[in-house]
Amino acid sequence: MTLPEKTVPVDAPATAGPPSIGRRAVFAGAGVAAIGAVAACGSGAGTTTDDTGGQAQAGDAPEGAPGTSLGPASEVPVGGGKVYADEQIVVTQPAAGQFTGLSAICPHQGCAVSSITDGAILCPCHGSRFALDGAVVQGPAQQPLAQRPVTVADGSVTLA
Repeated sequence: MTLPEKTVPVDAPATAGPPSIGRRAVFAGAGVAAIGAVAACGSGAGTTTDDTGGQAQAGDAPEGAPGTSLGPASEVPVGGGKVYADEQIVVTQPAAGQFTGLSAICPHQGCAVSSITDGAILCPCHGSRFALDGAVVQGPAQQPLAQRPVTVADGSVTLA
């Protein structure tokens, strides 16, 4: 059965009602919403102990290159550590004179760790906690923080 075609004169006024949304617009809107959700996952949560701000994203390469001076070793407390946000590195000192360099990027979803409290490195996004050697103490992270070699010479911490 064939339905008759409806013809509308060229000078006829448009019908009132909601505009139709095409399939492409729906998919484009869904893509924008997905990107917004991913960006919102970590937004605002990436504060650092040195107030430099910034939130690393998954897949970001560490900023600090070998030979980059991080600062005085005296800024890294024994039994604690310091987050160097610009270089995306954490330097800890589990025992006097023993320095460990770690990536500041949480392996769970790529957020930047924010602080070191009570001997644990904290990720503010989902609550992962890491030991001063980078080992996972509490998930959801399943992998340790990546090692980043550092040296201490003349009282200064440098990326190796």
